[in-house]
Amino acid sequence: MTAITSPRDNSQRASQSRLLFQLTIALSAVGLVADVLFMDLPADYPLENPSGFGQTLLLAQSGLAFLQIPVRVLTIVFFLQWFRRAYFNLRLLGQRPDHSDSWAVICWFIPILSLFRPYSIMKEIWYGTGATTGAGTDSRTVLRWWWLAYIVHYGLGQMAGKAQMKAETMAQLQSASSLSIISSLADMASAALSILVIGHVHRAEQRLQLRSQIAGLGGPAPEPESLLPTEEESYG
Repeated sequence: MTAITSPRDNSQRASQSRLLFQLTIALSAVGLVADVLFMDLPADYPLENPSGFGQTLLLAQSGLAFLQIPVRVLTIVFFLQWFRRAYFNLRLLGQRPDHSDSWAVICWFIPILSLFRPYSIMKEIWYGTGATTGAGTDSRTVLRWWWLAYIVHYGLGQMAGKAQMKAETMAQLQSASSLSIISSLADMASAALSILVIGHVHRAEQRLQLRSQIAGLGGPAPEPESLLPTEEESYG
């Protein structure tokens, strides 16, 4: 029988991930407004020699695009750290996950598999920790909407990016902006639902940690931090 221990603390990763998703929502909202304003520019606006409000808008869009790159990278890094730790904790809870914690990260980057494996692993995390959305809300519905929003955002984002790269005329750029607007809406929905899901799992992990601490009252003193395995040793 697998020994049951307290899940490793995942609070910092959860907080960092939610903060970055909040920043993602803010940047996507600004980008959405910029795209809407760009759609209102005249169809014959001179892209070769921009001036006035149009020039300011184009510069703002370029700056926003560059700013979104590091935010997107950091969001992915911190979310995957949280995701891996949450999956790793299932073993400490005495459960038998279907995959290794390393696979919880790798599966996001494998074509085709990335369309369904991360979702199945998130379901394992959700139900394995006992996360709940509260009375009157179906947990499966929350996870399904979370994953649907991610897939839609990813697909539309790819389409909008390719359309913008190929665009040469004002009409083509405005057409790409219409796709970008829908992508931004899906991005905000995906980020908001990610914040929701991370929050519910985090609270469930905290409850499990508290129960473990209460159950361990009167037991032997815990090992000093210096004697505990490092993350690299724990993850193998």
